[in-house]
Amino acid sequence: MSKTIRKDKKKRKMKKRFIFLNIVAMVMILFFVKYIDIVGDHYDVHSTLYADESALGRISVSFEPEGIVKASDAFLSDDGEVLIPTASERTGETDMTIGIQRDEEGTDRIIKTHLRVSVMGTIIEKNDRFTNFNGYQLVCYLFLAFMLSVMCVMIFSFFECQKKSDFSYPMVAYGGVAIFLAVLLVIVTYKILNNVVNTFSALIALIMQTGEWFIVLLSPFLLVMAIALSVSNIWLMRHEGFRPANALGIVISVLWLIGVVFSLNIGIFGYTLFDSEIWYQIRYILTFIVTYFECMLMSTSVCAFLASRYTPPMDRDYIIILGCAIRSDGSLTPLLRGRADAALSFEKRQFEETGKHACFVPSGGQGADEVISEGEAMERYLIDQGVEPERICREDKSVNTFENMQFSKAVIEENIQAPADINSVKIAFATTNYHIFRGYILAAKNGYTAKGISAKTKWYFFPNAFIREFIGLLADQIWRHFVIIGLMILILLGIALML
Repeated sequence: MSKTIRKDKKKRKMKKRFIFLNIVAMVMILFFVKYIDIVGDHYDVHSTLYADESALGRISVSFEPEGIVKASDAFLSDDGEVLIPTASERTGETDMTIGIQRDEEGTDRIIKTHLRVSVMGTIIEKNDRFTNFNGYQLVCYLFLAFMLSVMCVMIFSFFECQKKSDFSYPMVAYGGVAIFLAVLLVIVTYKILNNVVNTFSALIALIMQTGEWFIVLLSPFLLVMAIALSVSNIWLMRHEGFRPANALGIVISVLWLIGVVFSLNIGIFGYTLFDSEIWYQIRYILTFIVTYFECMLMSTSVCAFLASRYTPPMDRDYIIILGCAIRSDGSLTPLLRGRADAALSFEKRQFEETGKHACFVPSGGQGADEVISEGEAMERYLIDQGVEPERICREDKSVNTFENMQFSKAVIEENIQAPADINSVKIAFATTNYHIFRGYILAAKNGYTAKGISAKTKWYFFPNAFIREFIGLLADQIWRHFVIIGLMILILLGIALML
């Protein structure tokens, strides 16, 4: 099957799923609009006045201007609050005043609120404390249902990528969205069941606060990760010396801690930054940005782990060995030898199980401080391990992983016989476990499919190396992240206007 056909099938599948979500959203919106059209013209105003039956006769209700909303006789809720049933008469806005004359303490109590009747006849109460209308509960349930639908589609898509070993940026996105929605659903469901979400504005406020809840709930997990990163960096610097790159995990941990302190508005020495309304809006935006990168990090961690645990099918035609630095005498470093040994072990097992040999493509150019190219150093090692020279196709021009994949593709294309092309041969690549996930992505960016063979590394090296890979993944798609964060900010500002 050609690459173009596979891509078209994948696009059609995703298109069907998003069409399904759009249909679900449209059905829910239409159902909500119809429901509000039926029940929205009546609304019980909560007066926040508590009384007994004898006080109902002393309740007075007035509107300014009149003729927009009419009120019926007041009644008491189960907890004794005075409720005023209202019905819409025409489109417009009015101020409602509720008074109760002379209570036991000899005082008059007056409550004011603002009502607006929409073109559909829906009564909307909006004041300094909240916004609400009859049927807001349906909004909560429809919101939960839609979020659940999206989460199910994301989880299904994530595991489909895993099943097909399609370790890619979309897989990270599916996992990140699923993690965020799972936390959001737990929070909103808990609040609804405990009757905390009792107005429409309470639901909106809860959504705005989700970033804070997310950070709080996942802080223990991320704190453990930050400690692990810092400890691994200390061990790394003890074994390999101090370099800025070896302290990257500590830097990331400190930045995460600073982000948590500022986004949660944690007081330091009695001082808090967000003490005004505009700063609170900035705080909400900051929490969602921190949450976004936390979701990206967790999803990438899961994807990288799954990619490193995946074993390619035993039918490979070519195995690319991704290069890294060699020793001053031209021999392989333990890291690079681990990659070559992983490729040799896989090829040996494949031959034992299927009788099929694979060709090796040791890939890597010559650095300024290297006596020979990394590709040549690996070729010598493979020959020393008993690999026939005719099964080695050396690539010795690349200077980074992207070029490893790009130039190795050219070498393979030169070696295969026409009319076969790069998509008709089965390729694997061998690299260190923390590097596997990015290898999948870079192979795909170069227009072909390759399966990863994972080589282990020392425990203290892995966390820091993985963080470097994660930053590389972010940088590789930097404009996509800017677009997503920009849309997030616009949505949050829109929601803030509804409060």
